[in-house]
Amino acid sequence: MEIRQSAGKSYAYLLGVYLGDGCVTVPGGYPSDRRCFRLNTIDRDFAETVKSALDGLTDQTAYINTYAVKKSSKPNHSLVSRCDDLCWILVEDTEKKQIIPSYVAGWSKENRLAFIVGLMDSEGFVGAHKENPTNRRYYMGYKSCDPWVPDFVRLLEITGIRIGKVSTEKPLKEGYKAPTRFTVKMQSWVDSGARFNIARKQDRVDEWASAGPYENRSWRPRRLSSEANMPNALATG
Repeated sequence: MEIRQSAGKSYAYLLGVYLGDGCVTVPGGYPSDRRCFRLNTIDRDFAETVKSALDGLTDQTAYINTYAVKKSSKPNHSLVSRCDDLCWILVEDTEKKQIIPSYVAGWSKENRLAFIVGLMDSEGFVGAHKENPTNRRYYMGYKSCDPWVPDFVRLLEITGIRIGKVSTEKPLKEGYKAPTRFTVKMQSWVDSGARFNIARKQDRVDEWASAGPYENRSWRPRRLSSEANMPNALATG
């Protein structure tokens, strides 16, 4: 099993999913030191991607059960894997989802991207401005209450994915944690080679990118400063 510093893409992705929508629980009827990995999602393709990663890392087969949800037109896909050893590693290395392990920053770009995609599949969003009829109506971002968000921001930056302003929003209710929110520059996401495993999100990114370079998609193309238009004296001298 390729984990920690010597991790492969499967572990990197699962670590991201665990810090996002995934969780580790103690199944009923098992000893207190027995753990299983769980994920609940409305996206079947997300559940299947996580199952594939788990099955490739452990000798325990992950299972997906689908059932209807009241007051929802979409069913829930519940994934369970009784991968005890892997679960202990995820819990311990993240201090129960309180930190991003320090070794993640030292991974190859390929593995960092897998980790980032795991988090973005979980808690990233690709929205649309209703008043804008063009490809430019789409925007991408991330929202979370977790304490390690500043470290995630730095990880995005060293991987070449640019973000917008980071802001702290008001808690939904008194006593709730205040969520941190920021936008992701979609061109840098595309340029990095990152792709969602959730089709409904990636389809919007693909449509946004289908018009070509940024200047072809913008209502008001960027204006270069006069200095930017001037030849570089050092380069030409």
